Amino acid sequence: MKWISVVLTLVVTTHYIDLCAGILGNHFWKIQRLVHERRVNDLRGILPGESVCELFITQPLDHFDRLSQEAGETFKQRLFVNDQFYEAHKGPVFLYIQGEGTLSPVSAKSGFPAELAKTVGALIVAAEHRFYGASINDDGLKLDSLRHLSSQQALADLAEVHSFISQRYNLSQDHPWVSFGGSYAGALSAWFRVKYPHLVIGALASSAPVRALTNFEGYNDVVAASLESSIVGGTEECMTQIQQAFIQIDALLKLGNHTLLEGYFSSCEPVIDPLDQLTFVSNLASIIQGLVQYNNEVPGLDIDGICGIMQVTSDPLRNLASLNTQIMKNSNISCVNNSYAEMVKMIGNTTVDRNAEGPGMRQWIWQTCTQFGYYQTCDAKTNCPFSRLIDLPSQTKLCSDFFSISPQDIPKFVSFTNEYYGGDTPHGNKIIFSNGSIDPWHKLGVLTDLNPSEQAVFIKGTAHCNDLRSSNSKDPPQLTAARKKISSIIMDWLKEASVSEVI
Repeated sequence: MKWISVVLTLVVTTHYIDLCAGILGNHFWKIQRLVHERRVNDLRGILPGESVCELFITQPLDHFDRLSQEAGETFKQRLFVNDQFYEAHKGPVFLYIQGEGTLSPVSAKSGFPAELAKTVGALIVAAEHRFYGASINDDGLKLDSLRHLSSQQALADLAEVHSFISQRYNLSQDHPWVSFGGSYAGALSAWFRVKYPHLVIGALASSAPVRALTNFEGYNDVVAASLESSIVGGTEECMTQIQQAFIQIDALLKLGNHTLLEGYFSSCEPVIDPLDQLTFVSNLASIIQGLVQYNNEVPGLDIDGICGIMQVTSDPLRNLASLNTQIMKNSNISCVNNSYAEMVKMIGNTTVDRNAEGPGMRQWIWQTCTQFGYYQTCDAKTNCPFSRLIDLPSQTKLCSDFFSISPQDIPKFVSFTNEYYGGDTPHGNKIIFSNGSIDPWHKLGVLTDLNPSEQAVFIKGTAHCNDLRSSNSKDPPQLTAARKKISSIIMDWLKEASVSEVI
């Protein structure tokens, strides 16, 4: 029997985490940074750095335009390769796909894939997404260049990575690959299996929003339900307190009493302009959205912690102000920047900094405008606990302001994405769709088996991409059981592939 070489593609375990909540919510990005820093600190001193090397592969800027390729239009895509566990000539290869942020070498060292790599002697290859981190040309953030940023181009990049790694490590085309991914890259993982079935024999899609949706009202519906869920320390009173706080905020803004709010919530500047008011309420909402999406990732600031703070007094506004103060303390800031103009300046910046960490906001907004939507709104017909100022027009405004994309065109782009990939009923096989009940993104995922080989793993009480993290003694039993089930399915795929190879 020949040893099979396997590539597991995944995302979102230790680097900056994918998929933001409201575009205007700066606190959400701060929470992502806190989660990242905590994960890196937990791993510091445990994982040997010398086992990871950095590589760059030359990719066509446009895989589907031969004239562009003939003209030599390319970019360099960054990879990190970890050979710590690799058993040459017989070990599998795990390919880690990065989503909409900077790739860290830690991504090739830890999490569920690393645990599996240690078990099977795998080589781990982490691939950065085009136009993020260091995988971008000097003019990559300019509008004319952004037309080359799409999920279709990213999948074609993976096909080239497959070829590059196969040649570098002397792997034949007969060696089966398996893709893993989480969040946006979880969708990429599923789509890679659907669109490139000759390259991957199976896929794990964790917390994957495979259904694109312009007005994603369901995100905040799940946030509300999670805040009431007793399994994670939520209560009905907690959700009511948050809802009442935002009702008071909307009323005060309507009355023009912004001075009280500026003092309560430590705003760096007045929130008189309607767009600054929108940024203000979005920042406050993003605190709760971020802490729910990454529940149990920020010590002391999880759903249980939110509800503890929101029930200290009978004044919802004062309680929300206390939560805001705690986030400011954790983020080491003295006031909150609620300036829409400053946010616009940051997103409008087209200067590339390859050493910058974190998510690429300009790039991700482009992707939402041109492919996915994913706008988390508080339109009137929902049970959203946040401000009603956070509506669809406010979320799509940036598409027209920065990219001259009419908001009326976005639903057409979203519809094409679903037609191209199949939405939440992709036609494929050997795909695992894993989701947590607390994660708001599960609303756009696959929650029940589509067929015997497209299986759903739904994990009660868990948040965004929890199954892709390293196992922990504090993990709830349902999460441990889910990882075991996922591992078992993958191992069955590999056994089937090895039998087929012998035959």
